Amino acid sequence: MLPELVIAQKLLLLALGIPLTSLALMLRKNKNKLATSRLGGIKDMGRLNGTDGLILSRKFMLTFKKSLEGTMVVAPTGEGKTTSIFLPNLLSNSLPKSSLIIGDPKGELFDLTSKYQLSIGRTPLLFEPLGNHAKYNLLENCEGFTEVRELASNLIINGGSGKRGEYFEESGIPCFTSALLNSKNISQAVKFLINTPLNEIINILGNNNNADIKEQFRVFMASAESPKTMSSITSTLLTNLQLWTDHKLINTTSKSDFKPIDLRNKPIALYIKYDTSRSKYLAPFLSVFYTQLIDKIMHNKGLPVLFFLDELQNLGKINNFEETVSMCRSEEVGFLVCMQNISKLFEIYGENNATTILNNLKSKVILPSISDYKTLSYLSNLCGDKQFTGESTTGDKKTYSQVVKKLYTPDEIRRINDEMALLICHNKLPFLDKQNIYYKQSKYYNNVPVELKEKS
Repeated sequence: MLPELVIAQKLLLLALGIPLTSLALMLRKNKNKLATSRLGGIKDMGRLNGTDGLILSRKFMLTFKKSLEGTMVVAPTGEGKTTSIFLPNLLSNSLPKSSLIIGDPKGELFDLTSKYQLSIGRTPLLFEPLGNHAKYNLLENCEGFTEVRELASNLIINGGSGKRGEYFEESGIPCFTSALLNSKNISQAVKFLINTPLNEIINILGNNNNADIKEQFRVFMASAESPKTMSSITSTLLTNLQLWTDHKLINTTSKSDFKPIDLRNKPIALYIKYDTSRSKYLAPFLSVFYTQLIDKIMHNKGLPVLFFLDELQNLGKINNFEETVSMCRSEEVGFLVCMQNISKLFEIYGENNATTILNNLKSKVILPSISDYKTLSYLSNLCGDKQFTGESTTGDKKTYSQVVKKLYTPDEIRRINDEMALLICHNKLPFLDKQNIYYKQSKYYNNVPVELKEKS
């Protein structure tokens, strides 16, 4: 800046009554600043901005590499999560050759996007736990004793307290493992324990030719100690497994029309549909289903796989999810996770694990009208602080000081304007942009089936 302009600035500020001491403080700009956060622009997104990854807003798309590092969308119902995040990504061909696993509670994503996914080379599959589409047998997809025992443990724990360490639940694991090893599917094992007299169960499992079946049942017998304790354990066991007496679920889990490894071998768009009003009822199944699906995909190489997990809080506890999201990038597995607030996440996974999950979902997209204060405070803190010059008057004397405040207070995050999205990505400045609403743009809307356009 020219010296004469600097002098003119100083004279103007002095004329406004700003003391030289305050003037000097203001002219230092970034030097010794107390806080430096501000709203960024698209240029500030730097190396994150790509052409082959997840579309997060009207102007911004992640690179595919960064799409594998986890993305979280925080959005109450009706604020644009489906129309501005899910549908633009499923009605465009920006992603490289890969498979997608799409949580689709209402079934609308399958209806609107499956034909387009087929047209760009992905085979669409619809799995509905209580429906009549593709089938998936959890037990059939277990390899060896260890995986069967892990399945037994997850089914019992998620069907009950959801916490490890409950005596009667833990004690029932060897018994159910033994029954699973002697069955073709889960419902068959449950029916065997329900309908078979105890003395026959003891004879069939306790004297089985299969060493693992016999050993696991004898472990159960040793822990039961007495007939009364055994009765309490089996009662708890069957209470936790009652979902597996549902005839619709029995049908869809009787065999497998697909395997997790299929998604590594060829491009597939797997849609998982369930009625949102039954999400709590199905949570013991969904949590174990997703746990197995993720584990199998993580431990096999092949095509990249992206998970679109809608309403994460309704899926129950996905086992070891906090570890999965911390190492998924190296396995070419990515997660786009949507939730209404983070409070439920803390409730399900516990404080430490929930914090790990949040930390490893490195891109955050915030939509309007969040009302959960814990969520608002968390996001406000992520946005950082800004510095401004505060003025105070004592009599005729004005004094100026540097003040620090949140770039976005919790209330300001709650009041983000309609059809806007606030992005907090990796180590970049917060970025406010328009939502990428699919039906307002022909490049997406043209890919919707004609018959569905006519209905809308």
